[in-house]
Amino acid sequence: MKANLAPVRVFFIPILLAFMLFAGTLVILFFTRPVPGEEGIRITAVIKAIANDSEFWEVVKTGLRAGAAEFGVNLDIQGPWAESDIDGQIRIIEAILKNAPPRVLILAAADYQRLVPVVEQAVAGGIKVISLDSGVDSPLPLSFVATNNTEGGETVGAEMIRLLEPGRTVAIINHVRGATTAMEREEGTRRVLERDGRYPILGTWFTDNFEENAYRITANLLAEYPDIGGILAMNEVSTIGAARALRDQGYGGKVWLVGFDSSLTEVRFIEQGIIAATVIQKPFNMGYLAVRAARDAALNRSLPEFVDTGSVLITPENLYEPENQKLLFPFVE
Repeated sequence: MKANLAPVRVFFIPILLAFMLFAGTLVILFFTRPVPGEEGIRITAVIKAIANDSEFWEVVKTGLRAGAAEFGVNLDIQGPWAESDIDGQIRIIEAILKNAPPRVLILAAADYQRLVPVVEQAVAGGIKVISLDSGVDSPLPLSFVATNNTEGGETVGAEMIRLLEPGRTVAIINHVRGATTAMEREEGTRRVLERDGRYPILGTWFTDNFEENAYRITANLLAEYPDIGGILAMNEVSTIGAARALRDQGYGGKVWLVGFDSSLTEVRFIEQGIIAATVIQKPFNMGYLAVRAARDAALNRSLPEFVDTGSVLITPENLYEPENQKLLFPFVE
């Protein structure tokens, strides 16, 4: 007499499926678990400006958050309202060190010299420091994640030489005096122009990173030097303010403007022929790679002294290339 196996099959198949589901869950958990030591890593990023009116810093913040999500760290982002508020940035860091010191501090320093004491204070308290975008005059940060700003400045200067007939004067409009981005970009720009020797530099004017200051400076330059040939602007705010003044004063396309950074407004000015070219950075990469460096620092991994996040010269000729469109129109939360 044959035994009836149907009840056995009825119970065996659900048990087998449940076991396979449990085993699969264990495999997923094994391969997706955080690396030992990563859980609970607290990282604070103090950037130059927390206001959402700068597309550059908004994309940096997006990269920071993406890195935090991928590497499984706890991230807090702080900063003053304006890039020119150096005292405000110092007070923020002092409060962080006193009240909620993180394991790693990511710092985009608003001033090359004045942020040194708080960096020293952080390291003395056992906090590791990663520099982002703008460095400090100290060997204490373990890694510097940024654009090669001197090289970017050289690109700006070389493009102006390509565009402008020899003998014409140029002016430099910079952002915050004392910030490494401002110093290094101007250094690169001047190096190229002075080495060529055919383009007299009228001087450098600082905006304190206010667009209206850039507008006013440009309008005054046009009034005082009506034969000026070109303006070299060292960041997004300086570039947009200068472009607006050139447009409003009727100098669009007559005075060459080569700038830095990217935003929807800058793209429109390129399309209108008012901005001749701009060097764009990769701010998403900058934020993301800074968090990765901070995670590695917390785990005592070796770090490169400098991480070059790259830059690209955008002109009307390459504006619509697919790779450049990805850089010009990144996803911003």
